[in-house]
Amino acid sequence: MTHAIVIRRHDGFQSYLLLDPEKPRELLRHWGFAEEFSVRPWLGSLDPVDAMEEWCEMLAEDLDNYNVADEENPDFRLERSFWDGIKWVGEKS
Repeated sequence: MTHAIVIRRHDGFQSYLLLDPEKPRELLRHWGFAEEFSVRPWLGSLDPVDAMEEWCEMLAEDLDNYNVADEENPDFRLERSFWDGIKWVGEKS
């Protein structure tokens, strides 16, 4: 089963909000930082539209930079492996 995602376009890159009910998470890309990729648990809504609005509001950004898709999105499929093996923020070694 594919899950809904929210795509956040910023700085010429994308970050993703994966709305997997078992393990919802933000897959973040931090352009210019020493650690470019991070994963954080998502504690907000699992409804795609509500989650998109919450994420946008939390980051005080323009809603035009966000859209809802699913895991079959070509950009997501291409970039998802960037976050493989990255420990979640707060996860112990």
